[in-house]
Amino acid sequence: MHGSFASIVPFIVIIPVALLTKQVILGLALGLFVGCYIEHPRPLAGLESAITYIGREVGLSGNMSLVLFLYLFGSFVGLLRVSGGVKGFSRWMEARIHSPRGAFVFTWLSSLFTFMAPDFRILTVAPIVSRVFERFRIAKEQVAFTIDVTATPLCAVVPIGTAFVAYMVGLMHTSAHHAGAASPYALFLATIPYNFLAWAMLLMGAFLTFFRFSAHVRTATPSAARTPRRVDGEQGRGLPRLVHERRGAFALEAGAMSFPQDAAVQRGMRRREASDEEVPDPVEALAKRAHPSALNLVFPLAVLLASTLAFTVISGYAPGRTLVQAFVQANAAKAMLEALILTVVVMAILYAVRGTPLNRIMVGFLQGGNEMMPVIVLLALIWAVSAVASDLGFAQFCQREIVQYVPRSFIIPALFIFGCLISYVLGSSFGTWAILMPLAFSLAQGGAGSLAIAAGAVFASGTFGGFVSPLSDNTVAMATVMKVSVMDYANYKLKTALIPVAACAVGYFLLGAMAR
Repeated sequence: MHGSFASIVPFIVIIPVALLTKQVILGLALGLFVGCYIEHPRPLAGLESAITYIGREVGLSGNMSLVLFLYLFGSFVGLLRVSGGVKGFSRWMEARIHSPRGAFVFTWLSSLFTFMAPDFRILTVAPIVSRVFERFRIAKEQVAFTIDVTATPLCAVVPIGTAFVAYMVGLMHTSAHHAGAASPYALFLATIPYNFLAWAMLLMGAFLTFFRFSAHVRTATPSAARTPRRVDGEQGRGLPRLVHERRGAFALEAGAMSFPQDAAVQRGMRRREASDEEVPDPVEALAKRAHPSALNLVFPLAVLLASTLAFTVISGYAPGRTLVQAFVQANAAKAMLEALILTVVVMAILYAVRGTPLNRIMVGFLQGGNEMMPVIVLLALIWAVSAVASDLGFAQFCQREIVQYVPRSFIIPALFIFGCLISYVLGSSFGTWAILMPLAFSLAQGGAGSLAIAAGAVFASGTFGGFVSPLSDNTVAMATVMKVSVMDYANYKLKTALIPVAACAVGYFLLGAMAR
């Protein structure tokens, strides 16, 4: 059975279920049980095996550190929101924009303060700059694209201080362990140059922003004076409740819960509102009443970045190592967790001293952390499925049946294109990475390319869906804030991204050809 066709059966279950239901967690759970029952075909043995795999993988020290980091990162974002830091930063930014080019420059620079997660950036920056750009008569799609291109593509290549980093390192952890690779964080750093699509979209975004968008200011009547465009059948109104109720942005990104994005779904949300079935987001309710203070955002973020860098270097330091070598050899999960704990403690003290009620601090901490639970569950299932696949001989099967017969220069490009299709259908970067990473590592072990290139191609394909798909929560959040049609805006981004996708596929082919 080891290395036979049975080793791919879990993935034959995972991919169709995830695509049909848009529920990646459901697909992974079913795939895990199928794999465990193939390995232990007895009524209780398969169930016990699944529980054992989950418990063993989550219980590993590195994995547990990542779980704690993800929960605390959610708490970190929750505290920023209830403290008024996001509101204060937004007001500070709005007061300093005086020209179209200055508005675009500031939109890019704001990523230095809001890069922690795509949805966090969108919901922080978009409501403010949308009002500013209306004064300069810039097309809404161009404004939205500028913010969006510095959200998912940027988060996918930032090496510290984001939930993306923790999740991506978590994917590296089990796969790297079963593939006999180096430290997960070092492997993740090696994948960053090979996330071709993220870099291509950032370059294209910079070109369009500063050589096209800011050079063509519309002369029509300012959009603020016109009737707002309808958003899939719903009149835009300020910052719609659809956005205010978007709790658990990371959970949605992970594909952990269904969040359809079209007009029918929005009508469904309104029906729930009419029947009083919507549960208000306590963090958002407290954020609305918080006194705005940019310091409550900027200072904690500075503490987080500085302490993360310091602890990362310290954890990798050894006599004779350079600073770069110490950074690469660092125990990143441990360093990020220590830095985040320090930051959350500093935040709690800062906010308490500045008059934030203790009850508000606790709500922000606990509710923010709870929003990360779907991502944690997703990651735990990925670890377990990767372990089961390894024990069933999935890597050996891929080597024997795929790498042996398919030209190696075509394998990574095909993996990238396949991943783009999956991510577009799912609308989830995290979900795509979860499904394809075990396959990427198995193909790399079989000789299709290096681990870094294979993983980088998967990260690139997931970046595509998270950025372009009309089912992506980022696309919906941006379209809602900017009061444009979700499908029109998604198609606008898709047309812009097709050339970079084709260029990336060629790039992966050339890498494979040169490695032969």
